[in-house]
Amino acid sequence: MIQTADKAIETVRALPNAERAKFFDWAEEEIHKKSAEKQAKKAELERKNERFRRALRWIDENKEEFDGQWVCLDGDKLIAHGKDAKAVYGEAKAKGIETPFMERIKANELPFGGW
Repeated sequence: MIQTADKAIETVRALPNAERAKFFDWAEEEIHKKSAEKQAKKAELERKNERFRRALRWIDENKEEFDGQWVCLDGDKLIAHGKDAKAVYGEAKAKGIETPFMERIKANELPFGGW
């Protein structure tokens, strides 16, 4: 049986007051739960974005020292570095980094300038 919103409203209206109050309590809890989940996802995204910004800032500040190397960063914390990307990745995984942020440093490379 497919329940429509109109049918559900009709069913709730037909409930005794005590049962209707239970329904509204449940509905309010669901609304707050969804709102809390949404806020938690937003906060997690903001944390990830901040870690990424800190990593980019670290790269900009340290590019001369690590030119030509692969680096693995956790925010602005250097986890591993070296010439071999696979080895750097492996070292990061061995240190417990689930999803390593890897970047090859190119200190003197000019950005793409068009045609």
